[in-house]
Amino acid sequence: MKRSPRDLTGDSPLVRESRRQFLRRTALSAAGLSAFGLLSACGRGTAAAATGGASGAAARPHAGAAAAAAPAPQQGGELIYALATKFDTLDPNVTTFTVVGRMAYHLFDQLVREPTANTFIPGLAQKWEAAPTADEYTFHLRTDVTFHDGTPFNADAVKLTFDRIVNPELKSQAAFSSIGPYASTTVVDPSTVTVKFKTPYAPFLDSAAQPYLSIVSPTAVQKYGQNFGNNPVGTGPFKFDSYKVDDVVRMVKNPEYKWGPTMFKHQGPPYLDAISWRIIPEPSTRLAALQSGEIHFMEDVATQDYHNVQKNSAFQILQGEIAGSGFSMMNNVTRPPTDELAVRQALSWGVDREGMIKAVWHGLYKPATSVLTSVTFGYDPATANVYSYNPTKAGALLDSAGWKMGGSGIRQKNGQDLALECYYRSDDADFVGMATFLQAEYQQIGIKFDLHGLAQAGYFNAVRQGLHNVQFWWGPGTDPDIVRQYFYSANADGGTDRSRYKNADMDKLINEAAGTTDAEKRKEFYDQIQMKALNEAIMVFFADPLNIFAFAKNKASGITLDWSADYPFLYDAFLTK
Repeated sequence: MKRSPRDLTGDSPLVRESRRQFLRRTALSAAGLSAFGLLSACGRGTAAAATGGASGAAARPHAGAAAAAAPAPQQGGELIYALATKFDTLDPNVTTFTVVGRMAYHLFDQLVREPTANTFIPGLAQKWEAAPTADEYTFHLRTDVTFHDGTPFNADAVKLTFDRIVNPELKSQAAFSSIGPYASTTVVDPSTVTVKFKTPYAPFLDSAAQPYLSIVSPTAVQKYGQNFGNNPVGTGPFKFDSYKVDDVVRMVKNPEYKWGPTMFKHQGPPYLDAISWRIIPEPSTRLAALQSGEIHFMEDVATQDYHNVQKNSAFQILQGEIAGSGFSMMNNVTRPPTDELAVRQALSWGVDREGMIKAVWHGLYKPATSVLTSVTFGYDPATANVYSYNPTKAGALLDSAGWKMGGSGIRQKNGQDLALECYYRSDDADFVGMATFLQAEYQQIGIKFDLHGLAQAGYFNAVRQGLHNVQFWWGPGTDPDIVRQYFYSANADGGTDRSRYKNADMDKLINEAAGTTDAEKRKEFYDQIQMKALNEAIMVFFADPLNIFAFAKNKASGITLDWSADYPFLYDAFLTK
């Protein structure tokens, strides 16, 4: 899912070149990088910007018309943003939460930014060079940047950030996956740093543009230690002010900010005085707060409310099809009975995806067929031919594996019921709906689906220990290397690979896909990865979702959504008076 170069910036279109061409030339100036991005060979182009959008489709607005209607920016005020979930930490290098990434883009900066898919522009790095082998990247850093605590930004901060991510004591999650086969960072001089990888890692620029590889203050890390997540310090347009746990995060304007990326309409301090990110988990409560004027912006508009919000002239919808991975279920391949291939395959044959989408998401989403959503580079359309809804076939597989239907309607083998332990977040409406639907669905093929809905802390403790047979997942991502999170052996045993799947052949495929700069060859590797994951039934894929946000358009303006449809940007935002 790609955004036209004009949709976010309002500037003239960027001329883009391939990542392969870039790596052949290996050296680009900052000016050159503003004019020549990096483009993998996925020609798909869609937008995710302020729009009412048709249901079930990504938004495709006319950017010029939207810009003409926008009011002039106004200074001051505090925007109230409604978050849909509690989270683990405000440390971007540790978290697994997308909502933390959304906040991190406002508290921190990244080495590079990605205004459109695989097009990179300067961030904290003014220019960079990549080795033709994609295993070494040298960044030339800005020298006019300071952290919120007064610490100068320099090469030492980059090295500390990347080294701490791979330090086992930090227990990094998303960032650990994103940094790939990291080897080391060398400080060449205060404004130059070289990042090296153990094996070629072509997705690194994409990773470096993500909020999870945000550069953190060395002084604050030393001062706060493990408590940095409650005292985050970055270089972003907003500074951390306070966090009332499970209630609200408040950040205030950074008046010294003058290094905003050119993807935005201005580069100085933000227009807003502050942003409060209120945690309101219940969808109906979030919507009621928007309707009453208590908040300005909400994420995760419930699918049952979508059409009513869309029709309301007081609200503006931001939406787009999510790049990355959609709603799915991870099968723990180490815990009986999901350690049996036949059981895992039966789970894919035995679910009515269309019925699930109607029941849980009111028909707005599309059936998923792969670990990659259909708008993600590398998606293989042939994955749609692997599984379909066929409960008869699911039953036959279980019969052949010795799981025979018992008198109670539950299959048994050697006196044991075919029972699966499903762990999920009880405070997530999507997961609750999925669990309820699947319990009834799998009952029809003789599987007992035991539900364990837990609050955040209990849930993470359980699934990181591997107490589950199955657990739910969805994961936005801007590069197909996101498969590393789900299938790479190093991420099993408590990491993001909660299928606890370890396979040397899969690891090799993932490394080879990340190690080539030839887009066609990358695509071939990801085709193999997707098919291998389906054949081994590591996960069950349900739906490719939309991200749906809404705001009060007579009270707020200047809000944009990134090309992957996952991160609302409030740097250009302002309140209208």
